[in-house]
Amino acid sequence: MKNKRGLLAVFLTFFTAISFAKNVTPDEFWQLEQAHNPIIVDVRTADEFAAGHIPNAVNIPFEQIATISEYLTDKSKPILLYCRSGRRAEIAEAELYSLGYKNTFNGISYQQLLRTKPKD
Repeated sequence: MKNKRGLLAVFLTFFTAISFAKNVTPDEFWQLEQAHNPIIVDVRTADEFAAGHIPNAVNIPFEQIATISEYLTDKSKPILLYCRSGRRAEIAEAELYSLGYKNTFNGISYQQLLRTKPKD
């Protein structure tokens, strides 16, 4: 019975966090990037990151996202996440939410972000 309650608690925590996820359009991503000095996190693999990434992004693979607390203690700082399709960023966003980071945004797709990046 305890095991079932534990699983239920994990399930509810995960889906509550997902319900607060903030997906943004590529244009909104770039507006946030310009206006709020966020940390940009690429949650793809190191190989994907090495093949190309958004300028100033840091690479933290989604399964290691909890390590962000090692260097980002300000939980109110905006965090922009992205990956290949948005799924890994969504998982990372849920984990960050459970850790107390409430100002997170899922920019979804690296390719979409590249296509819409404003000219410098």
